[in-house]
Amino acid sequence: MELALTRSSTGSSRNCSSPLERVGREGLLDLAFVRRGGRTVLARRRFTHPLQALEPVRASDGTLYLMMLNTSGGMVGGDHLRTTVEVGAEAETALITASANKAYRSMGTPAIQESVIRLGFGATLEYLPDHLIPHPGAIVHQSLRVEMESRSRAILYDAIAAGRIGRGERWKFGELRTETVITRESRPLYIHRARIIPGSQALNDLGWAQDFNYLASFVIVGDSAPDGTTYRWSSLSDALDTSLRHCGAYGGVSELERDGGIVRFVAQSASDLSRTAQTLWGVARRFLLRREAFAWRKF
Repeated sequence: MELALTRSSTGSSRNCSSPLERVGREGLLDLAFVRRGGRTVLARRRFTHPLQALEPVRASDGTLYLMMLNTSGGMVGGDHLRTTVEVGAEAETALITASANKAYRSMGTPAIQESVIRLGFGATLEYLPDHLIPHPGAIVHQSLRVEMESRSRAILYDAIAAGRIGRGERWKFGELRTETVITRESRPLYIHRARIIPGSQALNDLGWAQDFNYLASFVIVGDSAPDGTTYRWSSLSDALDTSLRHCGAYGGVSELERDGGIVRFVAQSASDLSRTAQTLWGVARRFLLRREAFAWRKF
């Protein structure tokens, strides 16, 4: 996958607003990263309201990370938000968000959020958005598709809250549909689809979410390390399982059929969720990239 270096754009007044006759916004965020002179640089950045991306920041270990924003403060019914990311051969990047994503009440039309990410040969992606908070009556359809070439690797995080916990609004949203698909050279590595409808599911009962307020998962995939060696996924599973026991969350770890592993966990508080996510990210990063976790700036 060859990417040309182009000038970044902050959008324009002509295309940053959706047609007046429709409900919601049509937002686009388009990013591309390439390897230049031994390090990763941002080659393309284009966006339309309400999506936006800040200037990238380089961590102490050289990792280029970038913060993605929804400047409207959240999604409403009728929004159609699409993010596309290309990470060129041997390029490395981490994508984060400024805060939790919020979805507000809908009158029947879903808020749609779609992300498509393509990784070139030997590319590295760390996709670490904050969790989604669906408000009462919210209807959300979200999807993530990651298309990988050989020797690329990725760490993907996804989490949702039961609602606005501080206001006692657990499982009051209308519907959440979510899909994650990861492929390598067009062959599926991981497919996950879920549909949560609180009005028709006993989410507070035993065997469901019970009294846990947050649901989260990490997917770690890669066919070889940056130095070319193959991964021992059983070692990652053991390390993740050990870390889970000391984070205040509950979960389980599984190996994928090939080239990956997954951990799913539940937490009662936002602090437990954050602490567990940070710990598991650190474990995954040491295993996949042979690097320690770093502290990023969100302000």
